[in-house]
Amino acid sequence: MSLALVVGVAAGLWWYGADYYLTPLASRPDHPQHEVLSSTGSLGHPLGWAGIAMLLLLLAYSIRKRVSWLEPLGALGHWLSAHVFLGLMGPLLITFHCGFKVGGIVSISYWSMMITMLSGIFGRYIYVQIPSSVIGGRQSLATLTEESNQLTQGLRQLLGPRADDILADEVSWRRDVGGWQAISILLLDDLRRPLLRWRLRRRLRSDSSQVGTLGRAEIRRILALMEQRHLLRRRTSAAEAMERIFHYWHVLHRPFVYIMFLIAAIHVGVAWWLGYTGW
Repeated sequence: MSLALVVGVAAGLWWYGADYYLTPLASRPDHPQHEVLSSTGSLGHPLGWAGIAMLLLLLAYSIRKRVSWLEPLGALGHWLSAHVFLGLMGPLLITFHCGFKVGGIVSISYWSMMITMLSGIFGRYIYVQIPSSVIGGRQSLATLTEESNQLTQGLRQLLGPRADDILADEVSWRRDVGGWQAISILLLDDLRRPLLRWRLRRRLRSDSSQVGTLGRAEIRRILALMEQRHLLRRRTSAAEAMERIFHYWHVLHRPFVYIMFLIAAIHVGVAWWLGYTGW
């Protein structure tokens, strides 16, 4: 939903101002939309303030993680979802604010922001690979293994004579793989999984005519359980590697955040001093 909103805002702003944004910088002052879409325009300027406000609100997630008495304000997962949304929408609005043209010292802040955004997307991907409970606490590998075993038993009951063959075709995971190799394996698995699910659905429908009839509801149930089992086994195997990568990601992510806020503060301060307050 949040991604759809970001895409919708981007599409709307581009539809409205594409001709202006594609105009060479030197010719923009003569464009009929300049007073609206320029960085000091009636729309472009508020976009900048809104973008900065969203970047500042990103800090709320870090505060929520560290302040226990904020727990009644919502689950950490909901805060993370808002953090991701703001981390996408803020840079988008700032990009339209500057008209896709940046220069001088502000460009350092802008590209730090874009690196931070891309880094955040990568960090989010790593984060969801780390086993966690609904409330955000880490689950033990023993708990995950037990859940996987329970799913396997449930699948054996549903699959009957097909169980050994179908479960044997499941992807095997190695725990000794780490670093970028682990990430590449996970990304490849994400790309392959829809195809594997489609092949399994076809196989179940084909086998049912030979071994016994499976209804649509049973096939959907089997596919759902297979997906859960697959993700559990994957997270169990990749947990240690993802924890290490997530730690290094934090170390690399923070400097760009600091640079972004420092230079953005200078930019906003100078704009305010020169009288570009937006009202």
